[in-house]
Amino acid sequence: MLNPVVMKSDLLFSLRDMLRAETFVEVTTPTMRRADLGPGRRLLVDHDGGRFLRAMIGPALRVNLEHHPRVFEIGACFRPEKPDELHAPEFQMLDLYAADEDFNFLIALAERLIGPHIPFTPQRVSVAGHVRDQFGIDLHREPLGDLPARMAAHLGMSTGMPFKTVLGQYVERELEAQSTGSALFLTEYPVGGDEPCARLMPNTVAVLNRFEVLVDGIEVVHGYEDEPDQAAFAQRARAVNLYDDEQALAWEAIGTGRVPAGSVGLGIGIERLCMAASGIKDITVFQPSHRF
Repeated sequence: MLNPVVMKSDLLFSLRDMLRAETFVEVTTPTMRRADLGPGRRLLVDHDGGRFLRAMIGPALRVNLEHHPRVFEIGACFRPEKPDELHAPEFQMLDLYAADEDFNFLIALAERLIGPHIPFTPQRVSVAGHVRDQFGIDLHREPLGDLPARMAAHLGMSTGMPFKTVLGQYVERELEAQSTGSALFLTEYPVGGDEPCARLMPNTVAVLNRFEVLVDGIEVVHGYEDEPDQAAFAQRARAVNLYDDEQALAWEAIGTGRVPAGSVGLGIGIERLCMAASGIKDITVFQPSHRF
């Protein structure tokens, strides 16, 4: 019989052991953050004039590349949205950053980290390739053009809907279903989505070095190569309302040369990985001490 506490403990030990073998060092960053990222982004905490519980670990971890070229953190994050079977109000994330590494290194690292814990061998699927086949637009060579409107119409959504929302729905409906009974690396995401910090793939027009790993319909991992061009990053992030005070602080450290601009990062949902490993599609099973 599955013991979820033991399973989660073993999984965390395995992840830490592998990362240490890869010369990563474990650090901690503040769970209560100063920055207000706007309505619906974080939960307010009544402490020291007002703080906010982090929804992700992100930029505060990246700036620790000043001290070591490979860093990771496993810590609590908090969702402001209503919970369901796949989303918990409090959950654990493993986030990591590595300086001066490329996208292929990151994908290989993700495979090594999650491979021992999932019952499938991940297959790679290009989102840009799927877009090319369905809409005839090659984002390696062409800009988005009228893709947002055509994709919205294809999904039966308003053509005035933000492309970030449309793209999210497209991936969910058209591609995530392919992961049923399998594991997929979704790669080559179009620009305009909800990960503007990802680097534009070299020699392409509108494709990002970003991936997600889906295991039997559950998103477990996301990763990307960081965009080293601050102006390009800021432009894309502002276009989807995701350039915030914490991103600005990270770029201040990069601009002064304390933190390298070239890096890769990924996040793994710990409870999500437990779900993928066990086949149990209920995140609450892996949250101990429910009475508290």
